[in-house]
Amino acid sequence: MADTAADPHVSDAAHASDNAHAAAVAHGGEHAATPFPPLDTSLFPSQLIWFALTFGLLYYVVSRHVLPSVASVLEKRAGTIKSDLDGAAQKSAAADAARAEMEKATAKARAEARAMIDAARADVTAKLTAEQEQAEARLVERIRVAELRVADARAKALADVPGIAEALAREIADKLAPAKVKEVA
Repeated sequence: MADTAADPHVSDAAHASDNAHAAAVAHGGEHAATPFPPLDTSLFPSQLIWFALTFGLLYYVVSRHVLPSVASVLEKRAGTIKSDLDGAAQKSAAADAARAEMEKATAKARAEARAMIDAARADVTAKLTAEQEQAEARLVERIRVAELRVADARAKALADVPGIAEALAREIADKLAPAKVKEVA
């Protein structure tokens, strides 16, 4: 000790190795030779027992509580989807029926409109034909009346022609005859 007391560096080195040993012990340096507990083969039997107990407990909880609730949710969801699909199929069928009914109504309305148009066209054609016939009858009557007037006027004119011709001939003769009388005189 006299040497260590005399040499301060040796004393510091001894304290440093003691401090390092103390730090190694505090940080688990003493157990550095033992393996990691999950990989320690001496602990395998107890680990397997705890594994089996934990697995059995988890299996029981999952099979009795979790899986039935998941199955009921899946069944409920499948039922909802099926009812939605059935409702959609019914609505689709109703829409198809409504479309077919609408097409029938449209075809019926078009046929009625066509019949109304044809009836109106026939009515107008009949009225026009009747008016044309009446106009032709009036024209024929006017022509007949005019022809009768012309025939009457011709007959009167022809009846007056000999008298007019005679009067004209006398007038001409009178005009020519006094001039000859004056010439002769």
